[in-house]
Amino acid sequence: MNDLSVQMLATFRSFRSDIGKMFEPYIPWNEFVVLRILKHQNREMVSRVASELNVSNSHITAVSEKLITKGLLTRFRSELDRRIVYLEITEKGRQLIEEMEQKREGYFQKKFSSLTEEEMEMMILVLQRLV
Repeated sequence: MNDLSVQMLATFRSFRSDIGKMFEPYIPWNEFVVLRILKHQNREMVSRVASELNVSNSHITAVSEKLITKGLLTRFRSELDRRIVYLEITEKGRQLIEEMEQKREGYFQKKFSSLTEEEMEMMILVLQRLV
């Protein structure tokens, strides 16, 4: 059992490290995950993004400041309730996240290329049972 947990952690750390290095010319991982959420939602409240990532609103505010400065996000307040703050991905942000997701997909295709279709299906089943 210990070998399994050690190997799983090492594998996920390796993936994260490799992808982090691959993303270095673009944006950091924490900015990527915020943009990725907004790519799928287009516009979302800061509190919902924070909840989805299990981080504080202030963390999302700090990350979003960097993304706004880079022209990848916009921020605005609700007209009905000024306490509610929304984030919205820009076209530049959408293009960047699509490029980064393509690179990430290519990375995983290369990583899993040595596995058979049956091995990949088995991994999917095992990982689904763990969640």
